[in-house]
Amino acid sequence: MYRREYYLTKKQRNTLVAWVMLSPVLLWLVAYKYIALLYNIFLSFGDRSFTGEITIVGLDHWEQIYREFLNQGIFWEVFWNTIILFLTIPAGIAVALGLAVLLNQKFPGRNLYRAVFFLPYITMTVAVAVIWEYMFNTEAGVINEFLLSIGIINEGISWLGDGTWAMVSLFTVQVWKTTGFFLIILLAGLQTIPEQVYEVARIDGASRWQRFRHITLPLLRPTIGVCALVGLVVSFRLFDLVFVMTGGGPAQSTEILLTWIYKQSFNRSNFGYGAAMSVVMVALTLIVAGIGIKLQQENYS
Repeated sequence: MYRREYYLTKKQRNTLVAWVMLSPVLLWLVAYKYIALLYNIFLSFGDRSFTGEITIVGLDHWEQIYREFLNQGIFWEVFWNTIILFLTIPAGIAVALGLAVLLNQKFPGRNLYRAVFFLPYITMTVAVAVIWEYMFNTEAGVINEFLLSIGIINEGISWLGDGTWAMVSLFTVQVWKTTGFFLIILLAGLQTIPEQVYEVARIDGASRWQRFRHITLPLLRPTIGVCALVGLVVSFRLFDLVFVMTGGGPAQSTEILLTWIYKQSFNRSNFGYGAAMSVVMVALTLIVAGIGIKLQQENYS
């Protein structure tokens, strides 16, 4: 009898090596992402004690969220605050786009300016939150001191003690932190646009605004779409920012889904309700991401 030997082709060997290299990451995703998500969905239909015992309660938690949403209760306020802070993504992209156009010009020290604008993004969010918390201090904060010195205000603003101003403060800090990240991506996109296109537009008499509107913006749409999708992931760092700067206050005026889920689950031991809220958060994220992917596909089509 002859022993049959099997030999792998080059393509099969490459495929095998790829699966072997990817297997640790895939196992991590399955164990800590997908299985955890399925367990979280299961937990949303029950109550879990600290000892690990789970009591099935059916749709009670979902009915509670639905009632709060219809009656504009705490869930509606938390949901609305989350949407408002999601708007930091287009705001940050808009600011970054203006800076990218300026920093795409040739002038001495432009690389230094790029690094300076990118620095807030790589700084730890907790450190950023603590620094800005001191800057927004009503009595001794540098922001109030500056506004008082130039005569814009007559008395210090309670930035983190008033619900509206606290939301404005969080919005501003998040835009400031993420602008540098969007700036780098948009700069890369600008550098892919051929200079010849602008030269032809100049010869045809197009103004600077016309070149920006009819050349830069259309050609940057795919890049802007990437910024929006990645910004959605970055926005999950809002938990650190909100938790340190305001703790969701005053009076839950800056509470977002992430902080509310944390408080319900670990401060009040309401794990089932927190799990249901987290499923809502995941669904909201998938919807926004789906819209972004759809727009991205339209840009490429």
